[in-house]
Amino acid sequence: MATEASAQACRLGKFSFDPSSGALSYDREIIFLRPKAQVLLSHLVRNAGRVVSKSELLDAVWPEVTVTEDSLTQCVREIRKALGNEAQALVRTVSRRGYMLAVAREPDLTTDAPAVAVLRFQHGTDDPTETAISDGIAEDILNGLGRFRAVTVLARSTSFAVSGEAAQEWRTLGEKLGADYFVDGDIKRLGGTFDVGVRLTEASRGVQLWSDRYLAQDTEIFSVQNEIARRIVSRLVSRLEDAGLQRMSSKPTDSLAAYELVLRGIAALRGYRPQDNEDARQLFEAAIEKDPHYGVAQSYLALSQVIIGGYAMASTKVLAGALDLALKGVTLAPEDPRCHRILAIVRLYLRQHDAAEQHVRRSLDLNPHDADTVCQMGYLMTMRGRPLDGLAWIDRAFRLNPIHPDWYHYDRSVALYSIGEYRSAATELERLPLLGPGARVRLAACYAQMGELQIAKQHLGAAAVAGFSPLDYVKNGIVFEHAADIEHLVEGVRKASGQAE
Repeated sequence: MATEASAQACRLGKFSFDPSSGALSYDREIIFLRPKAQVLLSHLVRNAGRVVSKSELLDAVWPEVTVTEDSLTQCVREIRKALGNEAQALVRTVSRRGYMLAVAREPDLTTDAPAVAVLRFQHGTDDPTETAISDGIAEDILNGLGRFRAVTVLARSTSFAVSGEAAQEWRTLGEKLGADYFVDGDIKRLGGTFDVGVRLTEASRGVQLWSDRYLAQDTEIFSVQNEIARRIVSRLVSRLEDAGLQRMSSKPTDSLAAYELVLRGIAALRGYRPQDNEDARQLFEAAIEKDPHYGVAQSYLALSQVIIGGYAMASTKVLAGALDLALKGVTLAPEDPRCHRILAIVRLYLRQHDAAEQHVRRSLDLNPHDADTVCQMGYLMTMRGRPLDGLAWIDRAFRLNPIHPDWYHYDRSVALYSIGEYRSAATELERLPLLGPGARVRLAACYAQMGELQIAKQHLGAAAVAGFSPLDYVKNGIVFEHAADIEHLVEGVRKASGQAE
């Protein structure tokens, strides 16, 4: 099912509805609705996927008349009767909040392009610095491929989860990951010289389609990365996209040392030790000292500062400083999707929802199949009061990235809670390997809304760490655009704590 929140005719399951005229039809036959029911359905269509409060609906349908909720209930009943068997799935009652037209707009990311997985490049040492560099070069090739719309590139966490031993079972591995082709290789470094070997294998037959070796001095490695991506795409499709090639042709930095520091910083940022985020921040700062014009370094420094500051709970000063860095990163590297994605994160935590969405969409325009950005769009849609749209995006991210980071489950739980699917929201949170205070509070809200108060209180008690306030967290730590979504979560926490509503 799909719809457009506009004045254009849209599909509601098997039905068609024109918000401008109020005409509901099935198989070209007009179905009668009284004028007030038409206005109500029009308002729900224009806000499809969002929970619309009863007070908002009363104001929209009866703007200058005082009526009781019975009038609203009667209109909803009339609409459901007209929609027949599909009514309960389409017009949903969200307990104590209002109604939602359960129709999501699917992300426009469908493609028949071949799916490519870039595996970790082998480097033959146990040095963590060399591992970060080797992984970083392979990931840059992956990102370069992702800028071509002619291929779909599986996410890093899925590709890099494959061990060297398993990589030889190409057909089985391709079926497991949904990959048509695999890119793997090795990197050797002696001083400032890189020796890079790469090959392209067709998964279904296990046939090697292409291989080559490249020698590069210092920052010549960037040209090698671009050339490898270009050669791979040229073997999979008949025509290269000039725009994609131009986007990936710019050299990120003139300093190999700065590049290595950024790769090490990104690797640290993905870690789980308490010190990892601070280590990453220092590495990004060191990279900027080497090259003050390195846009990606500026952007990742902004991200590290936001994480250390507590995400949305970061102080105004921290967020303002991060915004300056993220803006500088986009200015220096306007065609790098990572810079736009990080700027979107900072703007979201500053409650600049419109601007955040613009930069997520720009990031997806530059790299349309980046699963993390797709998932981020889903979270943003939820924050903007459109959780069904959010779920569509997040589910797309799950498909792009079968071996995904744990935070995908957190984002999905937020969207599920927003539409009243409390059991499913709790299940997603319970998939997290580590439940911090914030996740515990959300679990408490889920179980409280289900009426399982004993479990809710246990989770709320586990969240009681020094300096952490559950109510402060739900009011300020999750950046919903609309007050009703915040109050929905506050309601769950108050139930869990036994406070009067």
